[in-house]
Amino acid sequence: MSNDNPSMTKLENDIVTTRDRLAQTIDELTVRAAPKNVLERQKAQAKASFAKATRTESGELRMDRVAIAAAAVGAVIVLKIVSSSRKNKKWERQRDKRSW
Repeated sequence: MSNDNPSMTKLENDIVTTRDRLAQTIDELTVRAAPKNVLERQKAQAKASFAKATRTESGELRMDRVAIAAAAVGAVIVLKIVSSSRKNKKWERQRDKRSW
């Protein structure tokens, strides 16, 4: 009987330790999976990626990449303006055809 008590006590201690470890792990996972924290990690990753793409290791701007990005943004803006203008003219022509 005296052998059972130490083993039972050891098992109970192991169970308590395991339960505490699992509770801590669940708490940690809950914090990691919180939408606010996920968003913060994504923002930090995007900022780091942007900085890596636009800056050299010494911290200077990579003008060639910045110029390409600016040209791409400019091209998209011009295409949107042209598309919008063409769409408006198309609607005006259709409206003129239907007006009596």
